[in-house]
Amino acid sequence: MSVEIGPDLSVCIAEIRGPKHHLLDILNIINSADCISAGIIANGFAMVEHAISVGWGIRPDGFHALTFKQFHELVRHRYYTDLYWHAIEIKADYDRIGGVVTDITVALLNDPQLNS
Repeated sequence: MSVEIGPDLSVCIAEIRGPKHHLLDILNIINSADCISAGIIANGFAMVEHAISVGWGIRPDGFHALTFKQFHELVRHRYYTDLYWHAIEIKADYDRIGGVVTDITVALLNDPQLNS
């Protein structure tokens, strides 16, 4: 949503979501993005959540014991900023969500704290 606050000035208002410890990084992503709309900001958050859900369905073997909720919490806690950055980078284009899902799988497999 855009709000006009003067004849030559308008601002974009969007809800910022994600784990609290990622919020500053998320704001930095939004502030550094070129020509980003409130719709892309909102769709980026939704895209991350959908990608995590898809990622649970195709999660690597070592993560099959995790419930849907546990998987969501793990991925959101550890990788939310990177996933949101990717979603914004592709303008939250749902036809390209597979790349975000792949990011989840690669991050899980390459995370030394989870694979020691």
